[in-house]
Amino acid sequence: MRTWIAAIALAVGVAAAPAASACGPYSVGLYEYSSLYYRDARGQWAGIDKDVVDELIRRTGCRLQPRTESRVRIWAQIASGQIDMTVSALPTKERALLVEFIPYIESRQYVLMKPALAAALTTPAAFLADRARRVIVVRGYVFTPTVEDWITRMRVQGRVVEAPDQPTALRVFKAGRADALVLGAHSLATARRADPAFGEFTALSYAPQERSIGALALSRQRIAQEDRDRMHHAIDEMQRDGTLEAIKKRHLGDLSETP
Repeated sequence: MRTWIAAIALAVGVAAAPAASACGPYSVGLYEYSSLYYRDARGQWAGIDKDVVDELIRRTGCRLQPRTESRVRIWAQIASGQIDMTVSALPTKERALLVEFIPYIESRQYVLMKPALAAALTTPAAFLADRARRVIVVRGYVFTPTVEDWITRMRVQGRVVEAPDQPTALRVFKAGRADALVLGAHSLATARRADPAFGEFTALSYAPQERSIGALALSRQRIAQEDRDRMHHAIDEMQRDGTLEAIKKRHLGDLSETP
């Protein structure tokens, strides 16, 4: 009798227990950028950011729905509530009003030039002083403070060529339509591995003390705090157990950040 009563009590208790809250669905904006997100030899999307999103889904149980967009469109759609989160985002005060940042990768930013030009234009001030020179950037990309200030000054002078994505920026630079190209260390290493011609250019660090941080950017309005906490915990775990390092190595191999 007692066993039967206990079984009923257990069944009632299970039935009355609140179900775990669902996480998502949330849309994730991804953009094509070097080893972060690219098409592999079979034409399939691959990259560090894709693997991070896949691992988040596995660890949190959240329903995340990737969408490939340009960086500019992603941030416009986050602001308008059409996309819930994005990847490899560089934190800024303005963006922090819209999203919560969860860092998971870092790098440095380099300015790529022909060797003779790099030898002459070793600082942002030197490049600014040579009025004939122009730089290519990817539209919507955010830079570390020193590089951002330099780009802003160049833009005011009409000396910035904006490309819609990184593959276009690489092609335009290689074709000689501008004198310099800003690339992150991982992107530079990947470009040199894919195309030996990029090994002939010199990479200068205009801000050697500044690191470029890549973070998940989770909409404060669209993603519940509970779900943001889940993803934050998962990223922390991935950092501690070596998963993030393994993902990075999978797409970068043993490429060094040193130019």
